[in-house]
Amino acid sequence: MSAKLGLPSYTLVLSGAAQQDIAQILAWTQEAFGDAGRTRYENLISNALIDLRTDPTRAGVRRRDDIGKSICTYHLASSRKRTTTRKHVAKPRHLVLFRVKKNMIEVARLLHDAMDFVQHVS
Repeated sequence: MSAKLGLPSYTLVLSGAAQQDIAQILAWTQEAFGDAGRTRYENLISNALIDLRTDPTRAGVRRRDDIGKSICTYHLASSRKRTTTRKHVAKPRHLVLFRVKKNMIEVARLLHDAMDFVQHVS
């Protein structure tokens, strides 16, 4: 499925927590890997969100009712090769936690893959 085939894309809504997660992820990436690293990771996050907006059932999406009702996860690594930066992020470690409601994708959090997701999703 894709918007190119005439299918509508979904509206994407980021929770306040997801917005804070992104800001913290990018600040840490800036500190650890500099401007180029931050640009690569920012591009990766953006592409992952675009990929989900286009098709929230795409390869790499997992239904995770163990985390919360109707929660799905999508690892940023699944969008790694579609980034537009010259170099790719070697080992992305974050997942998008989201729900699909009608034609809307509600992004609850972006969390490190080693975190306890249940603790961070309400």
